[in-house]
Amino acid sequence: MHDCSDTMETEIRCFQHCSRDWNILCFTIPDVCPLCGHDTMTTEMRIPPYLIQSPLTDANTTQCCVVIKPTIGCFLTDYTNQSNLHIAVANTAGVVYEFDERGVTVGGSDWTQCLRVNVLGILSETVYKKCDETLAIMAQNETWTKEKYNEFSHNCYDFVMQFLRNISNVVKTGCLDSRSLFCEQVIVPVTSKAGKYISMYRTVATDGYIIQRVT
Repeated sequence: MHDCSDTMETEIRCFQHCSRDWNILCFTIPDVCPLCGHDTMTTEMRIPPYLIQSPLTDANTTQCCVVIKPTIGCFLTDYTNQSNLHIAVANTAGVVYEFDERGVTVGGSDWTQCLRVNVLGILSETVYKKCDETLAIMAQNETWTKEKYNEFSHNCYDFVMQFLRNISNVVKTGCLDSRSLFCEQVIVPVTSKAGKYISMYRTVATDGYIIQRVT
C-alpha cells in the first residue's frame, strides 16, 4: 500500500514539440523530444506544457458532497475494478463524515485523493444548512455506532444513502432504492471516467511519457 500524499505531488503535463499530430504526456518535460530527438530546452515547442486536469480531489476543499476512495490504498497506485470502495459525505466546510467499524468518524485527514460524486447537483442555501444539520444528527444517532456496523449489511454505503434520503428533495430517489442500484447509477460512472486518467498516470509512471495521437 502506498502513501496517497506522495502520489498527489506528481501531475501529468501535456505538450507538443515538433508535430501537431502528436501530444506528449509526462510528469517532467524530457530533455530530448522522443519524436524528433532534438533538445526540448533549446528548440521551440508547438504547444507549451500544460496540466491535464485530474479527477481526484481533496475532500477538505469540497462542499456538501459525496466522496469515495479505495478502502485500502490510493486510486492512482492501488485501485482496480475489484477494489472495495469507501464512501463518505463532506459537509459545507469540507469536513468528512464517514461510517465504518469505528462508528461515525468526523474530520478524517486521509481523504486527500478521492473522487467527488456529484449526486446532489446544484444546491441552495437551505440545502447547505440541511446538509450540516443532517450530518450532525446522524453522527449522534445510535443507528450509526460502532456496535451497529456490519461490513455487509450496515456499512458506509448505508450511511451515505440514508443521508441522501434525508435530503431527498435534491436527489433522484430512484437510485436510493438499493445499494446495487446506487452503485450502478451513481458510483460506476464516476470510477469508470476516472479509470482513464488512472491508466494514463500509471503508463507515464512506468514508461516516463506517453506519445498520444491527436484526434
